[in-house]
Amino acid sequence: MIKWLFILSLAFNALLIPQPVSAHAFGKLYNLPVPFWMYLYGGAAALLVSFLVIGYFLNNTSKNFIYPTINLSNNPFFSILTKSWFLNILKGISVFLLLLTIISGFIGENSAYSNFNMTFFWIFFVLVLPYFTAFFGNVYAFINPWKVLVEWGEKLLGRKVKGVAEYPKNLSYYPALLFYFLFIWIELFGKTGPFSLSLILIQYTFINLLGVMSIGKDNWFKYCEFFSVFLRLIGKIAPLEYHKGTLYLRPPFVGLLKDGAEHFSLLLFILFMLSSTAFDGFSTTLVWYKFYWQKVSVLITSLLGPEPYQAFQLVGLILSPFVFLAIYWILIALTKLITLSKLSIKKLMLEFAFTLIPIAFVYNLAHYYNLILSSGQEMIRLISDPFGYGWNLFGTAFYTPNLSILDAGVTWHVQVFLILIGHIAAVYLAHIAALRIFPTHRKALLSQLPMLILMVTYTLIGLWILAQPVTGGEI
Repeated sequence: MIKWLFILSLAFNALLIPQPVSAHAFGKLYNLPVPFWMYLYGGAAALLVSFLVIGYFLNNTSKNFIYPTINLSNNPFFSILTKSWFLNILKGISVFLLLLTIISGFIGENSAYSNFNMTFFWIFFVLVLPYFTAFFGNVYAFINPWKVLVEWGEKLLGRKVKGVAEYPKNLSYYPALLFYFLFIWIELFGKTGPFSLSLILIQYTFINLLGVMSIGKDNWFKYCEFFSVFLRLIGKIAPLEYHKGTLYLRPPFVGLLKDGAEHFSLLLFILFMLSSTAFDGFSTTLVWYKFYWQKVSVLITSLLGPEPYQAFQLVGLILSPFVFLAIYWILIALTKLITLSKLSIKKLMLEFAFTLIPIAFVYNLAHYYNLILSSGQEMIRLISDPFGYGWNLFGTAFYTPNLSILDAGVTWHVQVFLILIGHIAAVYLAHIAALRIFPTHRKALLSQLPMLILMVTYTLIGLWILAQPVTGGEI
């Protein structure tokens, strides 16, 4: 086995062709302190060493995965978190923030810089909330403002909203995937302002209410409301677990091993979590820009008319999860081949699907690291003047963000560290999953050779995209 792993590592090294590149951070070029190919070697080597260590020490094949937990409910601080009155306060704050976001877009200055709603929604709701969820669990399941509005409506009516139709189970998570795609399209290319964002939130609120009335609250928020699906998956990473009214501390990431993806649509959702961030990074690089102008611009213009680049971007975003799916399918098929498993390729793909979530999460965090540190500080100013009227409610209206924390070198190395941590976690999770799936330790190890290739491939793709100089994303 060690011999084959050594040969495998040499094969990886042969693929890593040295080339000078510059890392990007908000369009600024940063010359790496060592050649980029050394980062690729280091990343591949770190995953290989992790694989060897994990494979050596974890060798107990068992269908049941048991992990240690600590009951936090007896702790005075943590016990408050599970109290109904505390959750009701959070629910009220959640609905208030949704209303404030919508109202500020309608009556405030129509400027992303001056209006509360742009910074709060795109930075704190879309980015910070998932990162918070990864550390503290799926709080959104309790304070989802659209779900809270439905619950308040149920209390007023005195009955549960069950819907007028049965949810077609074969649809599974496809509605959530569709909403997720539309959301990413708006995020990347919609060029929203405060007013248009408020209109979108109003529309999404009505969609949620109509969806609940159509198929019921439980089905809608399980399969269709994409923030619920997204944050439920991210919450499995967290070291905090809420179960039957009790709060537990557990090792991070182990929540991803409690079950597998129940439907192919959920696998596609997970792959889109990964590919949408990768596409966001790749679509602003010089490589993408040159490919469009030098290879396809004339053809697309002749076929699609006056807005060819937007169509090109749309096609790229649609295809992005299928590129990652193709890589995943090939290596899972190789896993089936070398282990002689009786499980179908589709079943194996679903069994290992959740092991991809740490990769999607850390790449998202690495990609938006600078944006959080820079634009996130704007909230200090905006809480004093949410509508852009010149108010100074809390004495912070003239706060100037500290941009000195955005050191390019530190940013790059934090990004590399995050990506490696996520991929090492994925290697660990995949090995545990393999020990449950395959009857012997030897077959579990064999199954992980293709998975190691998958992890290294995704690592190299992530590092390469982060290291590319950018164009600013516009043509």
